Amino acid sequence: MASSPFAATRRDLELADPPPPQSERSAVATEARDGTEASEPPPVAASAAPSTLSRRERVRANPLFETFQGRDFRFYWLATFAYFLVFGAQRFTFVWLVVDISGRAGLAGLTGFALGIPAFFVTLPAGVWADRLHRGRMVTSTNLAGAAVTFTVALLIWGDVMSVPLALGAALALGLATAMTQPPLTAIVPLIVPRERLMSAIVLRTMGQNLAQIFGAAIGGGAIAAWGFGGGFALQAGCYGLAALAMFAVRVPPLAQAPGERPPMRTQLLEGLRFVFGNPALRALMLIMAASGLFMLGPVFVLVPVIAEEKLGQEAFAAGLLFAATGSGMLLMSVVLASRRDLRGKGRLFLVNMVIGAPVLAMMGLAPWYWLLAASMFAWGLGGGIFVNMNQTLLQMNTPDRVMGRVMSISVLCIAGVLPLGSLLAGVAAEVVGADVYMVICGAVLLVVAVAAYARQPELRAME
Repeated sequence: MASSPFAATRRDLELADPPPPQSERSAVATEARDGTEASEPPPVAASAAPSTLSRRERVRANPLFETFQGRDFRFYWLATFAYFLVFGAQRFTFVWLVVDISGRAGLAGLTGFALGIPAFFVTLPAGVWADRLHRGRMVTSTNLAGAAVTFTVALLIWGDVMSVPLALGAALALGLATAMTQPPLTAIVPLIVPRERLMSAIVLRTMGQNLAQIFGAAIGGGAIAAWGFGGGFALQAGCYGLAALAMFAVRVPPLAQAPGERPPMRTQLLEGLRFVFGNPALRALMLIMAASGLFMLGPVFVLVPVIAEEKLGQEAFAAGLLFAATGSGMLLMSVVLASRRDLRGKGRLFLVNMVIGAPVLAMMGLAPWYWLLAASMFAWGLGGGIFVNMNQTLLQMNTPDRVMGRVMSISVLCIAGVLPLGSLLAGVAAEVVGADVYMVICGAVLLVVAVAAYARQPELRAME
């Protein structure tokens, strides 16, 4: 049987640029993160019995505490939190602004489209740029661009010259900045954190990202209520500026560039795609993420409020509490994962979680009582904490730094590109068979996908 060109390219890539040994990578990351050995407290001996450690030593030995001890990771976490505060507020505030100006609720969809469509065209090239340019400077620049756009929106509002076309143009510009930010922002983590703390760092980043998005919409709405639309967008500009300043303070080591002429962008983009789809484990992981966007994330976001209102007779506040239950579950599981120093069997855990989570998804459609739906959403949040953190950990621990930006851009596109289609399909299916029935169908489809992946993807099961 002829060998796949994907596999051949991947072998060439690995021979051309093998990932550094764990000890070397950890030393480089520690040096980049802390600058000097004196900046970290002396480690607690791993062999010390827990009962002999003082409370302070036990706290210091916790992976969460150890990861936050890194100066650069603290600034990185602050930059990520500030950036996702704006990300969480953007869709809400722009939609509200456009509807307020025009008085037409139908323009809300067009506004969301303007914010999201750049991701379809820019995310993959942004991944290539993240592997060609300095990732920290790239994120700083895109946040400064976001600050300029949002402050310009505030000035236009204060000057009473804002219009629907101008608002949509600003939304498109911010969508472009967002698409340019995500791949390099995610790809920075392995450069500033040693490998043994990578999972804790990813989980802490995810916790901050989720909390920021939850609070972002509330802060954006509160700012508009207090200071008007102009004040709300000025506050977003300030958050962008804070993200840029914090990222500027992160000492991100530059990537080593191979000698000779740099390949064209198209060549590097294809190299990244071949690396992912020529690796059976990474390919399976990406396909599962895409299936999850189509049959899990899209349907839940669209149909759970419909089930709560039409089937269970709940009001908007009660429907909102369902997603709060999901957020609580994700936060709790993230804390548990971040506290684990050395979690083994990550690929197996990811797949088992998918097998267990599929029936939970079906239960959302079957639930005859509100409390059972809320419990299902909490359980789904627990599984979501494993899903999000494990897929990012598996990707970053099995990808060389020089292609990290491209791999992260593909993972972003697998979710961002498929989720709108999943939402659209869920809306159409709800009209045909009902929201609750379609949720059960989605759970059944995901169960088949998860069981098949567990049985037929030994490479993914064995990933660490």
